[in-house]
Amino acid sequence: MSAAVDNELSLKEQEGFEKHLLNCPTCFNEFKEAQKTKHIIRDKITRFKAPPSLVKSIIELCESPI
Repeated sequence: MSAAVDNELSLKEQEGFEKHLLNCPTCFNEFKEAQKTKHIIRDKITRFKAPPSLVKSIIELCESPI
């Protein structure tokens, strides 16, 4: 269910999931509620942009030999 909510299913999986939802009101309702929850969280979360100095430091660490 979470993979469907996050749009992580393959085309074949998505088709099968959608067919199942057409015949299963319980799963259909659960899916719709999970989508609503995801949208609420996404709308309410505060996002911060990392300062350029932090981004630069992380890139430098990733590029340095271990």
